[in-house]
Amino acid sequence: MLRIVLTVCVLFWNQLAAQNAVHEVIGICGENDCLKPALIIEEKNYLEVQFKERRRIETEVDAADIKSALAIGLEKLFSYARCGNVAGTIVPVSAPWGVFGYLKNGKIQQKFRVFLVIVPQVTNPPQPTDPTVEIVTAPPVWYYGRGFDTKVDEQQMEERLFQLMKDLEQDNQSFDSTYFIMDIFTKQGLMGMGFEKTGE
Repeated sequence: MLRIVLTVCVLFWNQLAAQNAVHEVIGICGENDCLKPALIIEEKNYLEVQFKERRRIETEVDAADIKSALAIGLEKLFSYARCGNVAGTIVPVSAPWGVFGYLKNGKIQQKFRVFLVIVPQVTNPPQPTDPTVEIVTAPPVWYYGRGFDTKVDEQQMEERLFQLMKDLEQDNQSFDSTYFIMDIFTKQGLMGMGFEKTGE
């Protein structure tokens, strides 16, 4: 009985934390010019989130873990935004920044794609001078995701990711398990992580 009560409590607090994180993201993006979901559907203890078409700058990074990949990748991307482009101009960017990570045999691979969102008002961003940085127009997409509003270490990050995967599998949801996305909205730990919804 105690195990059931504890499980229900943990699920409740996970759901509450996710709701708080979503409200926080919407608040931040209402005050600033950042990418927010076009549509959010609340599921059991995760969300279905739709993003409209958006433009990003991206770079591939080989790194031991997510945090290392972000550090290496963001340095290149912020360099592009701070005049490291053919026009020599500042390109406005916004939250979220983040990473696409790849999974194989239940393990995170040491190859990542780090991204930074270009604000929608920039309709014709200048080309990067760094050949490893590219401008990408991402199509509309649905993700199964979960939001968090506390800073965590690398191990906790991975635990959250694999718990979400396990929950989606238990609910027989159709999703792409070969990669994941992690969006970060603040340095204080406000983030979302998810898997692309498939089978529509």
